Amino acid sequence: MNAHAVSKWLLGLVGSGSLALCLAACLNNASVPPLSPTAQGVRIDSGDPPPGARLVGPISATHGNGCGITNPRGTEEGATALLRAEAARRQITFVKLIKTKKPYSGHDCFHQEFTLEGLGYSTDGIKTTATPAVSSAPPAPIASTPVVAASATAPVGAAAPSECAPPCSPGYACHTGVCEAECNPVCSPEQTCRADRVCVPRVPTP
Repeated sequence: MNAHAVSKWLLGLVGSGSLALCLAACLNNASVPPLSPTAQGVRIDSGDPPPGARLVGPISATHGNGCGITNPRGTEEGATALLRAEAARRQITFVKLIKTKKPYSGHDCFHQEFTLEGLGYSTDGIKTTATPAVSSAPPAPIASTPVVAASATAPVGAAAPSECAPPCSPGYACHTGVCEAECNPVCSPEQTCRADRVCVPRVPTP
């Protein structure tokens, strides 16, 4: 297309109002919500969580809405902010990003949503602690008086070792303090349930 043809095409857009609509679509981005200090501390990464992190469950956030160029257009910045806010609400401190869906033009209209999906983990309680110093003093002599064993009864209100805190999301069950995925329908004996609740072939043990 030569310069004369381009100029004629642009004049046609101005005359019909199409150029104004195009500019409105580009400038009509949805606003980015403010974040609390807790939400700002949520880590989002495509890699694996730190060792010892506990799976809480799937998590997603969508920024922007509507079908058409005049609706608020979602952005990655806005979707990330919403994902951090949702993670903080569910006491999630790490999100492994597994899917990104950007605004796109469909057969019916232009879809303005920007969606992020991932798996949420809690990393509370896995911080590295300092190694206690080794004492050079000789061990104390063992007393001859029998020591009365302390009561094994847990204090009232203490969580049992098998409970999960916070509670597991729907579709996940608590097993010995860890939220594990439960596929529906149940996987066959030759399959195993992956963390995102999808049945995959079981890897044979060497």
